[in-house]
Amino acid sequence: RLTEEAFHAVGRHLDELVREFEALPLPQVREQVFDLLQTVDALHRAGLTRLTEILRRQGAEAALERAAEDPIVRTLLVLYDLAPEPPPVAAPGTTSFIPLDRIGRAPVRAVRRPVLAEVARVEEVPPGTMKGVEVEGIPVLLANVAGTVYAVRNVCPGSVVPLSLGSFTPPVVVCPWHNEAFDVRTGKRADGEEGPGLGVLPLAIEEGAIKLAVAIAAMPAGPGPRQR
Repeated sequence: RLTEEAFHAVGRHLDELVREFEALPLPQVREQVFDLLQTVDALHRAGLTRLTEILRRQGAEAALERAAEDPIVRTLLVLYDLAPEPPPVAAPGTTSFIPLDRIGRAPVRAVRRPVLAEVARVEEVPPGTMKGVEVEGIPVLLANVAGTVYAVRNVCPGSVVPLSLGSFTPPVVVCPWHNEAFDVRTGKRADGEEGPGLGVLPLAIEEGAIKLAVAIAAMPAGPGPRQR
């Protein structure tokens, strides 16, 4: 039986393999590999979707929710947008609050200036193109829209394939895994569908060098306005 630790290890190994295939100098091999991944993904999505629909039609919603409490099961359901909604914090007509004696003041931290790290040159990302880079081990996608460079996390929510392997029609990048589309300027969905957006990262351009704030890039990022 696969343990939770082993499950995450398999996920990390899969991510490593995807990165290795991404770096292959043979475009045809890369295309075949990702075509294989997309085909397997389509089969898994169809099977899991039908399974959850059958359970719901048979009134087994409670059983599905209990199954989703398992970390491995929930990871798989979330990956395919099939996870049941989490239960409400408080039942209707009740009040939920945090006792005053449990509220404390956050410690005051010294404000430090972000450290900017050069990740690429402007000429490496000409208008209408995108490029995948890494900052402190964090995958980042640089995209040039009409001469302005933007930076977002190089990963589609719920996917293991880098966005840099997808298609780019400025300002929209399309994930090669689920065909989800995002506006690289804002990180928001650009296909009219609901769902999480991309983490937008602040950058600076100094003497032709594209620089990202290392500390901020390493933090969880949500969609928001780009900062320069």
